[in-house]
Amino acid sequence: MKLCLICNFQTASDEQGACPHDGSPMVTVGDDPLLGLLVEERYRIQSLIGQGSAGSVYKARQELIGRDVAMKVLHDYLVSDDEFVKRFKQEAKAASRLNHPNIITIYDFGIIPIGRRPYIAMDLLNGTPLSELISQCDHIPIENVIPIFKMVCQALAEAHRQGVVHRDIKPENIVLVERGGKKFFPIVVDFGIARLVQEESDAAKITRTGTVCGSPTYMSPEQCTSSKVDQRSDIYSLGIVLFETLTGNVPFTAEELVKVMTMHLLDPAPLLSEMRPDLQFPEKLEVVVARALSKHPEDRYQDMDEFAYVLEESIKAPQKTLVSIPSLSSLPAVQVPQKVMSTSLTGKLDTAEPSAPTEKESHKMLSGPPQSLRDLAHNTLSEMMARTSPNATLPQKVEETAFANSNRATSPRTRQLARKSQSNAWQLIAKQILPVAFTACALLAVITFVMNEVRMMKLTPQRHTTQYAENLVKQGRYEEALPVLQDLKQSGKLDKSQTENLNKVRVSVAKIYAHKKRYSAAINLLQQVPQNSRQKDQAKTLIRRYKGGRN
Repeated sequence: MKLCLICNFQTASDEQGACPHDGSPMVTVGDDPLLGLLVEERYRIQSLIGQGSAGSVYKARQELIGRDVAMKVLHDYLVSDDEFVKRFKQEAKAASRLNHPNIITIYDFGIIPIGRRPYIAMDLLNGTPLSELISQCDHIPIENVIPIFKMVCQALAEAHRQGVVHRDIKPENIVLVERGGKKFFPIVVDFGIARLVQEESDAAKITRTGTVCGSPTYMSPEQCTSSKVDQRSDIYSLGIVLFETLTGNVPFTAEELVKVMTMHLLDPAPLLSEMRPDLQFPEKLEVVVARALSKHPEDRYQDMDEFAYVLEESIKAPQKTLVSIPSLSSLPAVQVPQKVMSTSLTGKLDTAEPSAPTEKESHKMLSGPPQSLRDLAHNTLSEMMARTSPNATLPQKVEETAFANSNRATSPRTRQLARKSQSNAWQLIAKQILPVAFTACALLAVITFVMNEVRMMKLTPQRHTTQYAENLVKQGRYEEALPVLQDLKQSGKLDKSQTENLNKVRVSVAKIYAHKKRYSAAINLLQQVPQNSRQKDQAKTLIRRYKGGRN
């Protein structure tokens, strides 16, 4: 038998010189007793595809219909372990009740006579695990990620509706195949530790109290404490996978798995932009991922359908709203809180003391944006003209009257008096109406100034507050947050956790500086991270990198 030492591919053919998967040389090893075996008169085992902690996966041929299948067989040394056998049967039982295009299809379950080893016959996938794609690409672009995870959410939503919680969501268990014209069509596999939450029999619950199941890097906080899990646990794990797919890194890493589990329980997950400041992420997407990684299940999305929806919405461009501009005639009249002089066609002046504006009118004057100076003057004059003539403005009426008198005049003296009357009328307008217009303009300028001051008082936050700094950090505005946090630190207003947040911001800003080739500024900032900070190891690593002039 030949074996590939790189991918564990095995074949019974002695003529196989190179691995068909990676081209590595094949070596001769002892014969696998299952190769070439006809299982239950149905499946002919042809070659070894891969191995895991619980079993080996073989390529087999369903001879009756000529279909290639994958056959997962429990390791012979685990047959005596009742828990592993139960898990193996649980996988077959959980996956067999699911019928979804994005979930692995289970064909059969049985026992191989040799060694009494249980097997599962399933769909043979010719694809690439998501973990391998991430390692090859460093990160996957958003436009490719969201369609993949939307389908994964839909698959897990169907599993949850059938009472199946996967509990081992990780990149290795999402296989990307080409199907239906889609290059990256995800298939969720390996329901080996899935829990049937609707199963009432204790015998069906393979996880004993105090036993932790799953992959620590992707486990939810409730899995880390062996607490009861439901569909929201899968949402957390999928959030970790989404984070890694978008950034190329998982949010929590440590050499000891126990420490990783502690970080799941206690440490807040970093933002996408904090992990990769060199990449651009929509703000809505960062919020979606952050909520999926909430420590408490009730703070996360409550089901996969909701998670799929918000993921799709998070990358949609905002709709542009068309704003209709009202005409001058539709604008409200403007109150002028001072003496306004009105005039009539006869030239008599009438000074009126307007009543003080009511509280409601005063609020209306300051609650909305002011009109332009020209519009305010126009409305003020129109209001005055309405008092003198319901059908014409004052300039128009004066002009019509003057020219009418001029046309009726027969003698030069009469025409001269008519022209003088016309001139006097316009002088009256210049003396009485224009001051009112200028008064209206001055009033508008005062209103504009006051409203701008009020608006700035409402919108401008207090700079030197921890809340303001935390908001800047949440928005990914690290360069703006840094001086605020440093000022608060110098004034003694930061507690221990907030000081650690300052150190995280220092590291994030240093990465931004390095991306801009400002290595000296980045190193100087990293050197400010104290020795007792959890960011110190990362800061030292980055200092060594940036001293060599590398981003």
